[in-house]
Amino acid sequence: MSINLVSDKRLDNIGAVEKFRALMVLAGWLIPALLTAIGLAGAVDLLVRGEEAFGTTDAVPWGILIAGYVLLAVTCSGLCLVSSLGHVFGIERFEIIGQRAIYLAVVVLISAFAVLAVELGHPFRLIYVLLSPNFHSGIWWMGTIYGIYLVGLMLELYFMLRHKEHPARLMGTITFILAIAATTNLGSVFGFVNAKPFWYGPYWPVYIIVTAIMSGTAVLIILAWFLQRRIASKRQQGFCQNGSMFKHRLKKLSGTLSILLAAEVGTVLVLTFWKVVTSLYGGVPGQQQAAMALLTGPLAPTYWVFEVGIGLLLPLALLLISRGKGEKFNLAAALSVILGMVFMRLHMVSSGQILYIDKTTGMASYAAYIPSLGETAVIVGAVGFILLAYKIGERYLPFKP
Repeated sequence: MSINLVSDKRLDNIGAVEKFRALMVLAGWLIPALLTAIGLAGAVDLLVRGEEAFGTTDAVPWGILIAGYVLLAVTCSGLCLVSSLGHVFGIERFEIIGQRAIYLAVVVLISAFAVLAVELGHPFRLIYVLLSPNFHSGIWWMGTIYGIYLVGLMLELYFMLRHKEHPARLMGTITFILAIAATTNLGSVFGFVNAKPFWYGPYWPVYIIVTAIMSGTAVLIILAWFLQRRIASKRQQGFCQNGSMFKHRLKKLSGTLSILLAAEVGTVLVLTFWKVVTSLYGGVPGQQQAAMALLTGPLAPTYWVFEVGIGLLLPLALLLISRGKGEKFNLAAALSVILGMVFMRLHMVSSGQILYIDKTTGMASYAAYIPSLGETAVIVGAVGFILLAYKIGERYLPFKP
């Protein structure tokens, strides 16, 4: 009798574990789908109601959607650049994650274009820009190069999934060059604006390519961590052969990526420090006030807490403690970097526009910008779309292994 009771209890426990697992799988599909639906609702609201649905003003014409576009487009470039160390430059440790990284880069860039299409007020304006070239416009070059880059990434992914090594390496080399061209060109869109002293100059093309590599590295650490958890789950269910070898390779890759991330975070800290110092030095009108907006002005709370504290100092401390070996430290550092990057892009877009000078009185003040509900929903939807599209790809595409 007692043996039967113990067996029944074990069966109940197994049943509860299976139900919990099924519930988590369902939630893993429903949550991204819900976030995507919220984003679509926000996009419809912005496209139907037009400018009145945006939080932007004449003083601050670029808002959270431009910041979101920059964040996503640059992260796509970072994924491509870091993963190319494997299938383009032949570093074996990076090859294990190449297919998934390029697929994720495609998904992230599509979401970036979707956000930009909403910002433009009409999706077909993206196509109109290509059909009406202005070779003197940095924005035209940005859209054109990123469009070619998206096609190149799709071809690269196709060849990788078909195991055609030579065409895949050739396309990987081309997209590596395009990633640098597109990202630095995106930085030049800010650097060319001589009416905004805080943006004007060669700093932003350099800064944006370094931060692109940093965000790409952070996303790959997170991806490697989730793949390890997925393998562990499949092994428990008996569905994954050679799982321990795959997991071991991912663990080694994560350690290497975390060391890279530490170097990148340190570099961005140095760049950030000198950007602020050179903006303050000499009292150049427009530059100094924008820097003060970050240090002590209206942007200071989020700048110090999220961009500098959570986005740079905390991950650097975690990575120095971890030294590439503590997976939870590495994951926490990567998540911290991504959260900091969100505010880094917001500050990058806001700081150049925040100084407002009244033309009639000549008085300078800080312009205010609060994202509307619709704009925020579109960013939420972009995140949901990326999660949903990646899950679909992970389920149906023949990733190796």
